[in-house]
Amino acid sequence: MKRTVGHIATLVLLCCSLTAPLAAQWKEALLPPPYDQGYYLDVYFLPGNQNLGWVCGMNGEIIRTTDGGATWRGSTIPGAFLEYVQFLTPSIGYVSGHAGVFRSDDGGITWRDISPFDPNFEKGWGSYWINQNEGLYFVGGCASGIQAFYRTTDAGQSWTVSYGTEPMSGLSDGIIFRNGSGFAVSSGVLWRTTDFGRSWSIYSRTGSKVWSEELAISGNAMLIPTAGNTCDGNASGIGSLRYSNDAGRSWREYQTGANMFGSFLLDERRGWGVGNDRAVLYTDDAGESWTNRNCGIRGNIDDIFFINDTLGWAVGQGVYRSNFNAAGPKVAIVPADEVIMICKGDSAFVEARSAVDNYSWSDGVKSPGRYLTEPGRYIVSVYDRATCAESKDTIRVALKSTFEPRITSIPKTVCEGDSITLSVDGPINSWLWSNGDQTQSTFVKTSGKYTCVTLDSAGCTATSEITVTVNPRPRPTIQANRSLTICLDDVITLTAPPGFRKYEWNTGETSSSITTDQGGDYVVTVVDDNGCIGTSDTTRVVKLDTRNKANVQFSPGDGGVIIVNDHNVGTLACRTVRIRNISTNEPLVISRPFFVGNVFFSMPQTQFPITIAPGEIGELTLCASALDTGLVEDTLALPDTCSVGKIPVRSKGLPIAFTGSSRCDVGVAALVISAGSSWRLSAPFPVPASTHVTITVKHEQGPSAEVTAVLHDVTGRVVGRSSARSLPKGEIDLTLNVNGLPTGPYSIVVLANGERMGVSQLLITNY
Repeated sequence: MKRTVGHIATLVLLCCSLTAPLAAQWKEALLPPPYDQGYYLDVYFLPGNQNLGWVCGMNGEIIRTTDGGATWRGSTIPGAFLEYVQFLTPSIGYVSGHAGVFRSDDGGITWRDISPFDPNFEKGWGSYWINQNEGLYFVGGCASGIQAFYRTTDAGQSWTVSYGTEPMSGLSDGIIFRNGSGFAVSSGVLWRTTDFGRSWSIYSRTGSKVWSEELAISGNAMLIPTAGNTCDGNASGIGSLRYSNDAGRSWREYQTGANMFGSFLLDERRGWGVGNDRAVLYTDDAGESWTNRNCGIRGNIDDIFFINDTLGWAVGQGVYRSNFNAAGPKVAIVPADEVIMICKGDSAFVEARSAVDNYSWSDGVKSPGRYLTEPGRYIVSVYDRATCAESKDTIRVALKSTFEPRITSIPKTVCEGDSITLSVDGPINSWLWSNGDQTQSTFVKTSGKYTCVTLDSAGCTATSEITVTVNPRPRPTIQANRSLTICLDDVITLTAPPGFRKYEWNTGETSSSITTDQGGDYVVTVVDDNGCIGTSDTTRVVKLDTRNKANVQFSPGDGGVIIVNDHNVGTLACRTVRIRNISTNEPLVISRPFFVGNVFFSMPQTQFPITIAPGEIGELTLCASALDTGLVEDTLALPDTCSVGKIPVRSKGLPIAFTGSSRCDVGVAALVISAGSSWRLSAPFPVPASTHVTITVKHEQGPSAEVTAVLHDVTGRVVGRSSARSLPKGEIDLTLNVNGLPTGPYSIVVLANGERMGVSQLLITNY
């Protein structure tokens, strides 16, 4: 609408709209008798000529107009239930229904029967005519489960037929396009053809198998009305509108609460569905929501047809022409500008005003007042349920400036200590960087997010941002495989961290590690994957003009390992190691040797320091004390003049065996396999046993663990557990009840903190 009316004039207009006489949206046509009593099922107007229209009814009535519905005349095919009408020219047209197919060559005045014979005697319904001679007639499916697609190319003089076999699915309507493809609808099923209707196949399922009388198509949108809850729609008060916006591949359904029979699509988003109980439903959002626009409709409606967006016809209990020019409320947007100019990111507040409080904006907003933030065309509409009249107003939002500032970076990334130049170019009047600079370019040296607020020549501000990456320089550290002090004949390996792209030592070598026998200062420079360069601190290697002095004298067969004699668990075994001082002019002083593990091996500290004269041999005493049976190992570290000598040390823990004789001269034995900190076990007594047997357990420093005994038979099954009694001197008696056990051998397993410590054999004899 033109935006020239001020606020006062707008208010006057609204007041006037409230008092203006109201008219209905649909106006019923005056039909001559007896056609004014008919029940009409289909309506059609000739494309390109809105004055020529035809309507057919359930009692064979066919009425026609040549003046756009101002006047009507009619003819009748007696006893014919007519569901479909279509004209190809002002003279040639067809009707179809239960009674068959009929053709007129005089604009609908007279008709002749051209029906095919159906051997299944099913109910015929709609038809579709591609041209004056070529068409299809859709028959059956509810009774026999056979859908018949009859086709003629000679105006009904002869027919061919193809069949579908979908149970309980009544065929009703179809459409053929110019390229030969097409669709047809039956109860719950959408059919497809690609050869002008010669053959058909099921394309998709639309929902439950209920009566689906019509198929409307526009672009990728499809609309199907349904009625009842059976194949032929017998139940009243049940119906829906099924909508697809992907060419029939998927469907959504809107329940109407009334039998629905007719449908029409204006485009892919706007359409109509009609049915019983004055149902004239309209959608403008592709079937998401529906509004009943039935003002002026007095009864059931079976079909609807639109010549253009506003001129339409609805038929059923009467024939109705749309009356969208009926007086109703008006809506106006304030401010009354045709175009509002905003900057990107800004908003403008507008308000729609009307006497009817049911606002609907084209983008889905329902409130009268709103903020507009995006460029585009916005339409607000109001709908008056009393008159079914609709009013719309439009406003357009445009951007003052389409310029979008962008920060450029030279270079993209840098290394620590370097700088990056950030710039924003374009029609800009001022800059404000997040670091405070107010120039076109700024220089940064640290990582982070930087923003620039610009004011362009159109007066619009915008904020652009960029993330800067400043890569840290690598800081390599040199690792040595030994002390940095080396002697004659020694070498040292210096290693830089792995993962760098390039290495360069001050010696000229380019590997990650170097091995040298020279003293001096060593530095490595590396380059990482980002191209950043880093240099290590200086590592100084000191070379002495001497050699290590200690030379361990191994026994034959030792193989370079110090062997301490095998010994019982919990006991101590020692040996003497001979060490020669190979220096010719300096004594060897051994003051602080140590074991790396320092668990099973020890050295008497009273022997230190040990001083060995040049060329002489000295002795070092080592001891071992195994806590468990088996091999024990450690490493003796022997500091020397230039480095620490490392010599492996080994010993073995042996089980402690106890033997004795019982009062019946039966041999008994106990075996300690885990002494912990020097446990001692007695042999079980008495042996043979008949009611109880006891083992005494002792720890030299007193008990420090939970000790139990478990009795096993020859199969390994546990047959008894001990009770414990503490005795003086750290001893514990573990007593097992063996009363009632069969004669035979048994094993007693002694556990300390759940770990097996010893096993004793026991013989039980029943007298």
